[in-house]
Amino acid sequence: MKKIPLSLNWTRKLNQPKGDPVPVDLPDDFILNLPRVPDAVSGAACGFFTGGRAVYTKSIDVPADWSGRHALLDIDGAYMNAEVRLNGQSLGVHPYGYSPWQLNVTDALIPGEANELEITTRCVQPNSRWYSGGGLYREVSVWLGNPTRVEPWDVFAYTLEASERSAAVRVEAYITNSLDSPVSGRAYVEVGGQTISERVDLPPTSRYRVEFTVNITNPQLWSAESPNLTDLIVGIETDQGIDEHHARIGVRSIEIDAKNGMRVNGAPVKLRGGCIHHDNTLLGAAAYPRAEERKIQLLKEQGYNAIRCAHNPPSSAMLDACDRLGMYVLDETFDCWVLGKNDQDYHLYFRDWWERDTEAMVRRDRNHPSVFCWSIGNEVIELGGVSDGPEWARRQAGLVRSLDATRPVTAAFFGWIRSARTKESPSKTAGFRPDSSFDIDRILENQDASAEEVHAFMSSRLSFAMMDGFVDGEDVFAEISKASSDALDVVGYNYLYKRYKLDAEKFPERVVIATETHASNTYDYYHAMLDSPNVIGDFIWTAYDNLGEAGAGRVMRGVKDLKDGMLGPWPWLSCYQGDLDLDGNRRPQSYYRKVMWGLDRGVSLFAKPPRYAGTTDYGLGWQWDDVCQSWTWPDWVGRPIDVQAYADCDEVEFALNGKSLGKADVKKLKANFTLEYQPGVLEAIAWRDGVVAARTELRTAGAPARIELAADRNEISADGIDLCFIKVRVVDKDGATVPTDTVELSADVEGGKLAGFGSGNPCVDENYGNGKRRVWNGLALIAVRAPATAGEIRVTVSGGGMMDSVLRIITSPCGQERD
Repeated sequence: MKKIPLSLNWTRKLNQPKGDPVPVDLPDDFILNLPRVPDAVSGAACGFFTGGRAVYTKSIDVPADWSGRHALLDIDGAYMNAEVRLNGQSLGVHPYGYSPWQLNVTDALIPGEANELEITTRCVQPNSRWYSGGGLYREVSVWLGNPTRVEPWDVFAYTLEASERSAAVRVEAYITNSLDSPVSGRAYVEVGGQTISERVDLPPTSRYRVEFTVNITNPQLWSAESPNLTDLIVGIETDQGIDEHHARIGVRSIEIDAKNGMRVNGAPVKLRGGCIHHDNTLLGAAAYPRAEERKIQLLKEQGYNAIRCAHNPPSSAMLDACDRLGMYVLDETFDCWVLGKNDQDYHLYFRDWWERDTEAMVRRDRNHPSVFCWSIGNEVIELGGVSDGPEWARRQAGLVRSLDATRPVTAAFFGWIRSARTKESPSKTAGFRPDSSFDIDRILENQDASAEEVHAFMSSRLSFAMMDGFVDGEDVFAEISKASSDALDVVGYNYLYKRYKLDAEKFPERVVIATETHASNTYDYYHAMLDSPNVIGDFIWTAYDNLGEAGAGRVMRGVKDLKDGMLGPWPWLSCYQGDLDLDGNRRPQSYYRKVMWGLDRGVSLFAKPPRYAGTTDYGLGWQWDDVCQSWTWPDWVGRPIDVQAYADCDEVEFALNGKSLGKADVKKLKANFTLEYQPGVLEAIAWRDGVVAARTELRTAGAPARIELAADRNEISADGIDLCFIKVRVVDKDGATVPTDTVELSADVEGGKLAGFGSGNPCVDENYGNGKRRVWNGLALIAVRAPATAGEIRVTVSGGGMMDSVLRIITSPCGQERD
């Protein structure tokens, strides 16, 4: 079947809040540009964004020669409670906002006329623990084929065996015959330069299964390090003509066990993983292919070799990027089952829809070589035994294996799970028990609490997120998690690194994957994983900052911050947990982690804002030390400032304006030092085995002098959907970035569209969609959308009393129409 994108020339009308019809192109997140408000129903969970209802319409000129053809409408994701009408006919509804959806629209189409397609989406909050977005935020397409055809989700290709010399690929497919009469023809498969075919006789209105095994000599194997892709064609030739499905697959073998860990093509692999939510920050939830690709490129550059799609199926564009660039993917279905986490979330639909949504994800994604494991849930309350959790785990894992027996199935356990209550026994909870020695009410109200009490209390709150599953000496977690764990091939542990060694002894055949780990003690998590063959990878929460879950990664200065709860108060925007900020700029922990992973032998240097010198940075585990790459503190001359360096070395020497101030020992790859702030140049010199191994510096910046623009690509495709990302810097006369947060900039785009304008600031009261943004640490990011015709895009950025800065981007013709 041929894929025909329907990305361009839609109309969108908001009914909640009310609005006039406006022209839009897909992907489109209609929530992003609505005003953020302090009293949003979902509060910080959704970044203080609201919900709403949007109706999308598109007129499709259907050629007369579509008569007698078969058509599938493919919606890769619509958030949520989507309803489709074609030419006034209701064709169906789809509650889940993340799973793909295919509808047979053959009988509703009118060939030779303009057809009216209408898709309604409803985002009724509270329905998510993070920013969901809303609308047709992923690709919408039509698949067109013959009455006798190969449908896109009916092909499954997997590797039976693989080595450098040879490989065997198994291809299983269904051929559908929609005719009321039998059809004969030739079914065939082409892969790796080999073609195999067989004669088939298809009964009327049937799906006919074909199977081929293709042997390949000297295959180009796929791995994250060498992402070689192979073309696959599965076709059927009859008197109607030829109908084919084209895909790109990866020939690779993956083996996983508790003794030897994970091996890809026979080579051992430890997963340096990161969890990511689905949004693209300044673009909202809109899954532009280039935005998805850029995200994976940036994570690859930082040393990641795996991502976990938290906590829902990703876009097809994301998986395509992971296949091309080389990134292992943990593909996940749900954040809840029958017990909800929000009033309007998926638990309302789970019982009726879990099979359809799980099947859609697996059938769509199983040909992606990047996908190494399926997950059926994250921190699902039922996993401890309540609400028939073990039975739900068995049913879901069984369905996944029936669709794909080549990959393991997991689910992510949190320490806080509970068992079912029965007449014979009360419910047990494997969770945190607060230290009863604290007078919690007095400390929370700050009634004569000493600094020592506050420190001990705040530290105890941090330990809440680092549980080991024991309660009063009893291993409750092991007891109540076993039934659900037995249904899985790999068991996901969120924040349970203290159990790695213990469970290797208790459950010697259990394979563990650290599905979420904290930033604040990442060293301990990572080395616990390295020391445990049964643990195949470590997935940091999170790799890339996201909208919503706002303020969860913030530094807490004391009891007042803790009283606000896990999430931050208005105007927190993002979770502030990522190695990369909202614009994709590196945060300090990304430098640390690259050293920890053995991928950086240099040294990096950071300073703590001097107003916090000598204070302790608390948090709930997801925070990082409050440091930044700045030596520009004009109001703090002559006062103490704390600095920090990361390096795999013995000690770090600190020098200011050419004068050595002393050395600090390196502990767990960190060196801390306090000095008196003076402007100029601060150096960090890493010493290893008595010799200088690396050095770096921070320099004081001057006043803002000009705006610099740097495009990630100077030429993009004129396909109406490609993007150019432009990094914006406010610099001084010498070209150094000025770490200011006060300069507001405006962007104007000619010849294209301003798709997004944002900064990395996680706590800001600004709205998107108005063409303006204040820089953060002197930086901002612009995304420009290509037109559908070749030409030139002109981007002008102005503000801060500086001269306008202009950038030109070429848009070149592309081969695929997207209307």
